[in-house]
Amino acid sequence: MYCSVILRGAVRQTDNLYTYRVPEELRTETFVGSLVNVPFGKGDSQRCGVIVDIKDSFEGDEGSVKDIASFISSKPVLNSDQIALIDKISDRFNCTKGDVVELMVPSCVVNHKNPLEVFVELVSEETAKDVLDSEILRSAAHINILEYLLEGGKCTRKELMASLSCSAAQVKALEDKGLIRLLKESSDCEIPRMAIPDEVPEGKFTEEYDLSDEQQTAVDEILKGIDEKKDNTYLLFGITGSGKTEVYLNIAKKVISEGGSVIYMVPEISLTPQTINWIKGRLGDSVAVLHSRLTDKQRYEQWNNIRTGKARVIVGPRSGVFAPAVNLRLIILDEEHDGSYKAESHPRYSARDIARMRAKITGCSVVLGSATPSIESFYAAQAGAYKMLELKCRARSEATLPEIIPVDMKEQIKLGSGDMLSVPLRQAMSVAFSNNKQVILLLNRRGFSRTLVCEDCGEPVTCKNCSVAMTLHNNRRNGTQSLICHYCGYTVPAYEARCSFCNSNHFTKAGFGTQQLEEFLHATFPHEKVLRMDQDSTMTPGAHKEIIEKFANKEASILIGTQMIAKGLDFPDVTVVGVLGADLMLASSSFKASERAFQLITQAAGRAGRGDTPGKVFIQSFRPEQPLFKFACTQNYRAFYEQEIEYRQKLKLPPYKALGEIVLSLPDEDLLIRRANELARYLNDFLGFQDKRYQFEIYGPMPCVIYELRGRYRMSFVIKAVNKSAINGVFKRLIEDFDHTKYPMSFDNDPQDG
Repeated sequence: MYCSVILRGAVRQTDNLYTYRVPEELRTETFVGSLVNVPFGKGDSQRCGVIVDIKDSFEGDEGSVKDIASFISSKPVLNSDQIALIDKISDRFNCTKGDVVELMVPSCVVNHKNPLEVFVELVSEETAKDVLDSEILRSAAHINILEYLLEGGKCTRKELMASLSCSAAQVKALEDKGLIRLLKESSDCEIPRMAIPDEVPEGKFTEEYDLSDEQQTAVDEILKGIDEKKDNTYLLFGITGSGKTEVYLNIAKKVISEGGSVIYMVPEISLTPQTINWIKGRLGDSVAVLHSRLTDKQRYEQWNNIRTGKARVIVGPRSGVFAPAVNLRLIILDEEHDGSYKAESHPRYSARDIARMRAKITGCSVVLGSATPSIESFYAAQAGAYKMLELKCRARSEATLPEIIPVDMKEQIKLGSGDMLSVPLRQAMSVAFSNNKQVILLLNRRGFSRTLVCEDCGEPVTCKNCSVAMTLHNNRRNGTQSLICHYCGYTVPAYEARCSFCNSNHFTKAGFGTQQLEEFLHATFPHEKVLRMDQDSTMTPGAHKEIIEKFANKEASILIGTQMIAKGLDFPDVTVVGVLGADLMLASSSFKASERAFQLITQAAGRAGRGDTPGKVFIQSFRPEQPLFKFACTQNYRAFYEQEIEYRQKLKLPPYKALGEIVLSLPDEDLLIRRANELARYLNDFLGFQDKRYQFEIYGPMPCVIYELRGRYRMSFVIKAVNKSAINGVFKRLIEDFDHTKYPMSFDNDPQDG
């Protein structure tokens, strides 16, 4: 017996199908999808791979065929539909088959038979406190790691990296400094931080609601499509508060009652204990939750429950689309417009695209839900590629859409109210507090203030490693302020800042962030409790859950934060929402800037008036006459769509043409410019000879929006073509014709910031 194996994580040079002999004693436990260790290369180093084919004979030199070394898991780790996806994903997203296997088979599965886990702990709490107080560290990641361990104590390295978005190299650097130690211990010692709720609180989470006529129509239509097994895709277009979740839960319940499985994806930022409770409360023990903060042991248990069919509902972020669901009948993408469904590091896959690819193989249905669908999805529904289902009314008859009020901040500043809270918003907040109601304030910018601006030349303080302005933050430990680069993490105390243009040390603050807003609110409403939810305030274990629970229990009357608070949260007593600094949402080079701004404002507005008291939403802007704000004020998605689709058509942007981006990056700026010009000549020559039906257009080289990033300079090329397949063809040619070590390029056939 012989088998074909794909190596997990294979690079392009080793991304082939390799034939191995199955020893006699292993043949009864060998299946397609089994995970194996195999000897590879001249030194027979042990590599992990997946069996994708089994055959009785081998045509070739039998002496060159090696035996499988051992099984990591003889029970298949991949289903047949997942194996059928490997080549398709590899072709679509310009990655190796080994990359795809790595996405489908998480490391917790590979390492399951090795129960050792790497733990991190402080060498000395006193030393760590002294180092933080001295402000000698220049890496935000290093500061965050020490603060995390001081607050939460010993934890696994994986949890630390997931919670703080830091790298293994940054953890190792602190070990080298003698501040932390790494220990290998049994995984039984793991300290769970993001536990999955075992028991769901009784009440609203378990209560079943009568469906409205609109909801029932949507449920019936989707269930009919599921029975057809024809890979139908539905766009569930419903205003905020229209009860899309109730539709999801009803169809999911029906699917699992008939022995099917459901993949239920939500944006990572929305995967809160509240969301999990809604789903587990209604669908019970058949729910598995995948989350970046799970320990390896927790993750393996959830994954194994999915593989064996014990778990029939898989809840997770974009990576959930790869789950080994048994008899997959339905895939749900809630908030389908959300940018987090697109991976921004290699492989740059789209969960929405992969959901549809998987549906074509399995015949399952896909439901895309949103109050503000992506322009591409709405266009597809208009063209008949998706089936449109609308929810035009709020699910609770007593809940009405909030009144949305634009506020001209130019006039407010003239009146002396400052640039944070306008007079109308302050008055509405006071009325809400007098009625024992709550307020949410959205400011899509974390930190204390945007940056420091040089009083002598007017330039902002920029990072020495990246061509971006640094952000001012309060130090929670000692009250001092630091400037942090949100791209590379470089940190410097504010009092040491120097202008990189004129070397002056005279600065003034520009703009404001969530921390500064929090201090302002304490001074303006001293008797009201304020909670802040942003990336900085939710780094410690359980902080996210704690903030939501406190606000839900009315332990605070004001919740401020970044986009985290705009999505998926349901607080019936919130009657006032303020969107601050709305203009900043448009201050982006992305062709999707208007779309994202409209989506975020609409989602934030949807937090108001979800109970029996009408809500008010204030949009503070220096340009309230902008059409986008007018559409947002009337919650008129269709009017916004018509304007946006006209703009896309004029500029031949998606969905009218596909867009691709090539980024070349090097540490030597002069060398980068020379090689970018060489690449430009190649691309212009190559595309000039292509068939006109591909409609190629090439732009560049041009500096990336962030030209210098982590010590590397970056140049970008943008390609337009009739479809993604044409763009992928160009990418494949570049991979074949250029030495990656001399021309380090990254490729994206669906850039979100182009």
